[in-house]
Amino acid sequence: MTAAHFLGNAAESGELALPADGPVAWTAHADLAEATAAILADEGRFDGPTPPLTGGQALTFDDIAALATELRGRTITRTTAPDDQFREQLTGQGVPTELADQLLGIFAAGRAGEFATVDPMLAALLGREPIALGTVLHEQLSEG
Repeated sequence: MTAAHFLGNAAESGELALPADGPVAWTAHADLAEATAAILADEGRFDGPTPPLTGGQALTFDDIAALATELRGRTITRTTAPDDQFREQLTGQGVPTELADQLLGIFAAGRAGEFATVDPMLAALLGREPIALGTVLHEQLSEG
């Protein structure tokens, strides 16, 4: 899950400043790897495209800031940075303009609801609920 990467230094600074977003059904890489193995091990299980493999809950960065606040025991405030300001901040840190624009495109897609789908197929493949974003954040914030 890359959601934890977006937190950056917010756990220390107390501010999570990102462009406007929409709900995302964050999925742990470990879950996707396990699901891939299950699909490959059961030849013929799927005929055609793989169904959506999503986490069990779609969360916004407001939700993620609240989770991080709970986990750290310190308030993390979510603020919305205008797209142009965020692009300037990224390019000022040496991020190529094309990459900054791609990242902003991901936020725009989130705002349009393109990542909000929650599908039970991943849980069915795993035989358990997918790893929750709160669990991933807990692990990563504990390491920090």
